Amino acid sequence: MIRTLSVTTSCITLAAVPVFLLGALAVFIRDELRFDETQLGVAASLYYLTAALSATPGGRIVERIGEHRGIALAASGTTVAMLAIAALADSWADVVACMMLAGLANGFALPATNLGLARRIPPGRRGMAFGIKQSSGTLATLLSGAAVPILALTVGWRWAFAAAGAAGLPLIVWGIAGRPGRTGSAVRERHPIPTGPLVVLAAAGACGVVAGSSLASFYVESAVAQGIFSGTAGTLLAVGSVVGVAGRVGWGWLGDHCGSAEFRVMSGLLAVGAVGFILLGAATSSARLLLATLLIFGMGWAWPGLFNFAVSERIPAAPAAATGVIGTGLFAGGIVGPVGFGLLVHHASYRSAWSAVAATLLAAGVLVLIGGSWLQRRVT
Repeated sequence: MIRTLSVTTSCITLAAVPVFLLGALAVFIRDELRFDETQLGVAASLYYLTAALSATPGGRIVERIGEHRGIALAASGTTVAMLAIAALADSWADVVACMMLAGLANGFALPATNLGLARRIPPGRRGMAFGIKQSSGTLATLLSGAAVPILALTVGWRWAFAAAGAAGLPLIVWGIAGRPGRTGSAVRERHPIPTGPLVVLAAAGACGVVAGSSLASFYVESAVAQGIFSGTAGTLLAVGSVVGVAGRVGWGWLGDHCGSAEFRVMSGLLAVGAVGFILLGAATSSARLLLATLLIFGMGWAWPGLFNFAVSERIPAAPAAATGVIGTGLFAGGIVGPVGFGLLVHHASYRSAWSAVAATLLAAGVLVLIGGSWLQRRVT
């Protein structure tokens, strides 16, 4: 169990690192390769777009080749992309090409790691395992931030990408050396995955990630714009990240013990998170910001592990294919969120933008109930 959890968490973290590393090292990369902030945003968006486009077919492919080879394939894509940036990139176009390859790898990493947990973790512990794995975004952010003082300011930004590429090599070896698991293609042909409810749940995931990705991009700037000291905002963001990790693991644990109520629990988390975003839009003091932060990170942005767990549990014959479909929605939300939020701030205000995010989160809660109930009917 520990080995499976370590491998899957490492794989999904590695797959998330490229875009965070690009953002953390942007000032160094742009200075050397001579491109502007808009081009940086395009590169990041194309990473998420490629991940969104590859998640559904990636899930079906992983279902056929098994989790070992799926993880090796995902790690190989990330490794090649990161090493290519480190050794070969000398223009914005080169960075874009590598980020698209990394996005493709991420589209395979999500269903491959979900399949590994669904097959290798015993019942009663899977929900918590999914929560731990889906906390990888925080770890990716931490590693990318640490790369600035440790590598970028000492030996250069290219070495940070080289280190990220080298980190994928053990996963490739593990995937190739491991015994292939049983594949699910034959089972899926007799019992096709229920596409309709999965599409609804993918839409729910997209709405939820719109909120989460906007939070990651604009939390500190929003707080500062409302008169809160930047250091305080940064500290509370760090506190929120810790609360978010605990929340994802804790709600995943609850998923192991709440019977078939996971989708109702998620809907409640999203509703409470919407309240948190409304409070965030009116957070003119540290106390209000702290309350909003606890609600958002502890509930409104703590559902992804439970989400992947619930879907994989409902479709045990093809968890990779099923979570690949919802993965398309999750990655699509990462494309839309920051761009849409930025436009709302530009034309209205932070309060209006956070209110729109709250409405999106409420829509996600409704879609989770609809899609979850539909899926439950289809599989029983």
